[in-house]
Amino acid sequence: MTVIKKPEFKKSIVALVFILLLSTNFAFAQLVTNGSFENSNTGIVSGQDIEGWSILVANGINPAPVFEIVNDTVKHGNRALKANINGLGSNQWDIQAVAENIPANQGSTYYYSVWAKAEKPGAQVSLTVGNYSYTEYKALRPVTLTTEWQEYTMQYTVNDNQSNVRAPIHFSYNGNTDNVIYIDNLQIVDEDFGKIPVVVEAESGQGGSYFTENQYGDITAITTTVNYSGQTSPTDTNRIITCQVTFQDTGFYNLFARVRVGSGGFDDDSFFAGKGFGQKNPVSGSDWVFLNGLASAGFYVSDDWVDEPGTTGSGVWKWINVTKNYFPGTTPEESFYVGQDNLTKTFQFASREDGFEFDKFAFGRSDLYFTVDALDNKLPGKTTMVADSSLFYQGPPIAEGADKFLGNVMASDGFFANYWNQITPGNEGKWASIAYTSNISQWNWTGLDNLYNFAKEHDLIFKDHTLIWGQQQPSWINNLDTAQQRQYIETWIRMVGERYPDIDMVDVVNEPLKTHNPPDGNNGRANYKDALGGDGETGWDWVIKSFELARNYLPGVQLILNDYGIINDNNATTIYLEIIHLLKERDLIDGIGVQGHRFALERASNTTLKYNLDRLAETGLPVYISELDLGNLDNDGTPDDNIQLLLYQRIFPLLWEHPGVKGITLWGYLEGEMWQSSCYLILRNGSWRPAMDWLAGYVSDHLTTNREIETKLAEISLDQNYPNPFQSTTCIKYRITKPAHVKLHIYDIYGREVITLVDKKVNPGTYIAIWDAIKSGGSKAGCGTYFYRLITGDDIITKKMLLNN
Repeated sequence: MTVIKKPEFKKSIVALVFILLLSTNFAFAQLVTNGSFENSNTGIVSGQDIEGWSILVANGINPAPVFEIVNDTVKHGNRALKANINGLGSNQWDIQAVAENIPANQGSTYYYSVWAKAEKPGAQVSLTVGNYSYTEYKALRPVTLTTEWQEYTMQYTVNDNQSNVRAPIHFSYNGNTDNVIYIDNLQIVDEDFGKIPVVVEAESGQGGSYFTENQYGDITAITTTVNYSGQTSPTDTNRIITCQVTFQDTGFYNLFARVRVGSGGFDDDSFFAGKGFGQKNPVSGSDWVFLNGLASAGFYVSDDWVDEPGTTGSGVWKWINVTKNYFPGTTPEESFYVGQDNLTKTFQFASREDGFEFDKFAFGRSDLYFTVDALDNKLPGKTTMVADSSLFYQGPPIAEGADKFLGNVMASDGFFANYWNQITPGNEGKWASIAYTSNISQWNWTGLDNLYNFAKEHDLIFKDHTLIWGQQQPSWINNLDTAQQRQYIETWIRMVGERYPDIDMVDVVNEPLKTHNPPDGNNGRANYKDALGGDGETGWDWVIKSFELARNYLPGVQLILNDYGIINDNNATTIYLEIIHLLKERDLIDGIGVQGHRFALERASNTTLKYNLDRLAETGLPVYISELDLGNLDNDGTPDDNIQLLLYQRIFPLLWEHPGVKGITLWGYLEGEMWQSSCYLILRNGSWRPAMDWLAGYVSDHLTTNREIETKLAEISLDQNYPNPFQSTTCIKYRITKPAHVKLHIYDIYGREVITLVDKKVNPGTYIAIWDAIKSGGSKAGCGTYFYRLITGDDIITKKMLLNN
């Protein structure tokens, strides 16, 4: 990447004033010339004395009306039109003030507003808009005025080919005799007036000496040359850029920024923004908001709505919604307000990390929604984020009815529960995302709360990710002694258990292998391994202690060990099994997690993959494939449908059909939101790539033929249990059409048998089995999802039920 540095950047005082340039069809502007009469001098007026207006009075009206520009009774600015009505004509329009030559486009819609009042009650006017052939597009007739200023509005569409129209105000009404009427601030605007984002190039502001310019084709970006570790305010004016921004309209605005996070990822992803408009105090924390964690935030696909924190990674130009990314997440959102007194505002932002680049900023009305395309090309925002739901898969979840789950991480399309029946947090569950400070009262749980609640609302299996990991840990943990570290680790795990009592599964330790990502302090990793016992006598004491804490504070939760590069590597599997056996001997582990990232699987032979899956399954523990993503080889080049399809067809059946594998979690599915960018399965418009078509069909064809059994005249049938969900007892009804040996089993979500309700030969008939939520050993079954399976010979039917507290 070529970088052109300009150290002299903005040493002189340069103020950016963003000038709104109207296109030849005048879209998005106030269309009435002199609508508030500010361009006119005070005094008596008639005829064409008022710029942009005509005063028209029919002959013979006696006494004649007197029109005057005044400055003592106004609604907007410093001028208003005063009409003294004395005598009347025979028609309403015999006395009128007309706003002339208002631009128009055929088929366009416009918004009309005006303020008016009278000195005495009973006054009336008519407000109209029409062409010069006296055809009206819209009228408010009559409007009865009060003695207080009131606004009157209407909407009209130009239904002819006129390029200029007029807006008369008629005064010849009986109630106006010997009365005085005031008119002010007539506005006619295009329907998109004020909806266009106001865009400011970052390099065009007034800046300090810590900035440099970088040129990338037609993009001029700025970044700082001086790193800074503070989190409350920029402190030094040399870090601050000041812009002057001119708006079209008043109101509340949200702030957006087009930025790029450098190769340092989470070390290159923060900055400060002024809290509201105006000159800010560099050392006052109350004047600034802190933006951090932007290495996994923002949007870059053109039709993405920039209305949430977002999930886009590093190395790409992306838009972030600054207002939605305040750090910590508990910081109240605060819009920018533009009042009538001054449409030009001062805005400031400040740098923090030298790998973070600014391209531009945009202000968009806070009641509107903006796509990446709208911000890139200054297109109007929309009042709703409407997706055509008919283009998206409507369900049921692809693996519904299977004896194992098919899950994913959350995406922004709003259709997650249509596809998947299990969910795992991405960054939301990681300690670094929650504990930005050592003050536990300020830990930000919002993201994880949302996913946990979503899982419960949609009856999804919830696996938390992750408790202990060398990467993405709180930076402050490294500065503590081991006793303090241990205290915080225990507090972290305890708070997870208390806050989320119904977690189904959790990755307790992630990537523990010594050359992977243990918290050993090497290569920028967290350094708290010794606080958990270090290697110790077993070589893995720190992992054992992590699981002991998890077992203590998350009782009833399935505890998982998770790592990458396992089943493709015989030696890695051997080391992994060493840890697993240590945990199993102590009854601390309930499942084995094997990451399925493309870089581990795409070139591995199926023979190797199966051999190591067999070795893991021999432990008797369920195996879960986590973080599965397949796309281009090496994730290089334009996403190739054929390569992805071939990889899925070769690898997925081996994983799904292995009897030891009880669930698979993909690591994303939506275009533009994948850690491995070529591995998405679904386009932003809801359409499927060929691999997704194949995957859905394959899983459907391997649901132990349940759907076929239920749609034909079967020898057995199985009803949905009732009640469902249930708290203590539920009834399961089944029917047999000929003598058969019947088995009815209950399984938990991990495929482990809980109890056998029926195991006997029965005659044709209808039967009811009752389950009182007791396991085969006599203990009470915990709340959660269970499967019940009816078997007679080769016929098998499986259904799902939910046990609540």
